[in-house]
Amino acid sequence: MVAIPISHIDSTELLTAGSAAPAQQGWTNYVAAGTIVAGGALMITGHKKAGLAIAAAGTALALLEEPAVIEGWWNRLPGYLAQAQFFLDEAERYIQEASIQGQRLKSILHR
Repeated sequence: MVAIPISHIDSTELLTAGSAAPAQQGWTNYVAAGTIVAGGALMITGHKKAGLAIAAAGTALALLEEPAVIEGWWNRLPGYLAQAQFFLDEAERYIQEASIQGQRLKSILHR
């Protein structure tokens, strides 16, 4: 077990930090968290399509508060698509090669 030192915190710091935190958080954070939890609950109870839709809406609402994150994802999207295309091309090449080898093996076994 690792010991982590805890610095001394003044009780007035706790009071001021605790009272300022809810004022700084927007209502969208609470709504987004609620919809994500509700979507998860619906998915667990077997309503997968509705749960997925509600969870996606909650995630989109949460991301509206973070435009820098969305911009970063948007900028990295072409790289991800290129990697996915490369992976699919390699998988297709492998499947074609396996098919050719299977045909060769089949012709050898039928002689």
